[in-house]
Amino acid sequence: MKLLKPESYRNGIIWSSAFNVCGRSMAFLQHWLVGFYFGTHSDTDVFFFTYNIILFISYFFQNFTIAVLVPKGIDLRIRSSERDSVGFFNGFLAIYTLSGLLLFLLASGFTVTLFSHVSSFSKDILASNIELMRWCLPMVFLNIVICLMTEIMASYRYFTFPNTVNLINSTLGVVFILLFHDVLGLRSVAMGLVFGYVINLLLLILSMKRLLKWRFFVCSFRKVKTVMSSGIYAQLGYSVYLLALYVPQYLLSRFPEGSLTAVVFADKIVCVPSIFLVSQITNVMAIKFNNLVSCNQFSEVARLVEKLLLTVAFGLFVVAVGVSFTSEWIVNLLFGLSKFSIESLGLTAKMLSMMILNLPFLFIYDLFMRIFNAYQKQKVYAWVQLGTQGLIIALYLLLIPIYGLDSYPPSLALPYVVAAFLVVPLFKRYCPEMRVGRYYAFLVVFTVVFAVYYYHAFFA
Repeated sequence: MKLLKPESYRNGIIWSSAFNVCGRSMAFLQHWLVGFYFGTHSDTDVFFFTYNIILFISYFFQNFTIAVLVPKGIDLRIRSSERDSVGFFNGFLAIYTLSGLLLFLLASGFTVTLFSHVSSFSKDILASNIELMRWCLPMVFLNIVICLMTEIMASYRYFTFPNTVNLINSTLGVVFILLFHDVLGLRSVAMGLVFGYVINLLLLILSMKRLLKWRFFVCSFRKVKTVMSSGIYAQLGYSVYLLALYVPQYLLSRFPEGSLTAVVFADKIVCVPSIFLVSQITNVMAIKFNNLVSCNQFSEVARLVEKLLLTVAFGLFVVAVGVSFTSEWIVNLLFGLSKFSIESLGLTAKMLSMMILNLPFLFIYDLFMRIFNAYQKQKVYAWVQLGTQGLIIALYLLLIPIYGLDSYPPSLALPYVVAAFLVVPLFKRYCPEMRVGRYYAFLVVFTVVFAVYYYHAFFA
């Protein structure tokens, strides 16, 4: 079977994109089923908060794996020996395993106390959902370990494994909800995901032993200190990004029950065009930019950037405006027959109508961040990320406590609008061939529509 053989980069992009689309589609179906069967209540708020915190922790380890461990492991494989590379990866596999188990045991032993400190939920709400939360907690350990193993597989050009893991998890989550929602309630989602992770762990162990002839007992910690020291810098900017993900979860958990869930569902709907359009385009273009920069074809880089900004960004603008004006119809279509209350439907539609307008600005931000990486301007990348995410956090803390839920979408979007205006002068320092007149004209139009809509949402 082709998927069990090392893939070319071209086939890797095709197959991984296909599995990504399938996995993301199944994940969206899973979340839709949660809304359909369980609505928006304090228990769904607690579930999504717990699940998101687990994801944020795993993102921290995943970023370290991709940015630091995988490049170092490949370098050892090429410059030293296969055994040194295997020992290096196994050393961190042991560290990840122990770290994951420690986090799991700590969270399991002090569940209510811990989550009462990291959220704004009352202890009574947390205590009433403690069984649900504890079913989610094994994902901390499993996610961290599986993430490293899938990236090891990808480093040997088995590119589809990370997206295959997501597909299996989401599929089992859907199956468990359909079969056991009446008996187990929301625990059926957590049980399905945990079961999926266990299956993935076993499949990865068997795949690594069969396909890579992996020796799990070859272990070395000689490079740990060096790698950890260099990894601190790679994690600083990403930690600010994760903090920007966490802060609204904390702030929104203090609002009336169902509010956090409504925002989560609006975000999931926004993620559909974001994942299927923005992510796929920027992922493919990142490879193209890397090749062009390596060949010193800077005028072609400028031409391609202009084309993407004037066509893709405009297309996303049309999509965003269309979804914004039809948000109420979309939400009613998806959740009108579910256990959503009238208030939750209205809140979800309002959040969707505002959050979707960030789509073209998010594309511009992601595109230029990929370009800075292609030019190997990591310092510029880090400062732009720190500035953008830092401003997001500041706006969250300043606006949400005063203006409530309505201020969440503009707090998230405004820093990306500012970044869209500022990244072009930075880019022109490295690519003076780029013409920016038409880009700024389009950007001004996007921003005016954005400002008018947000003004209407706040003051109408």
